[in-house]
Amino acid sequence: MMSREIIGKEVIDSGARIVGHVKDVVIDTVKWNVTGIVVSTGFMRTRTLLTGDIDKVGDKVVLKLSIDKAHKA
Repeated sequence: MMSREIIGKEVIDSGARIVGHVKDVVIDTVKWNVTGIVVSTGFMRTRTLLTGDIDKVGDKVVLKLSIDKAHKA
């Protein structure tokens, strides 16, 4: 999946609550792999989540954790 295909997708937590939308993708420039996503969670607020926090990527990005834990990331 290309980064442009994931940017803008809605992000939901393990409880099916909306966390936000994918704003950007974090890439390790040494190994050239995706290490996380930047999620826009509100007006000028973002959170960076690691790929290990992601359960599935389809029409939406589904997290393995709850919104409470996502906001602490």
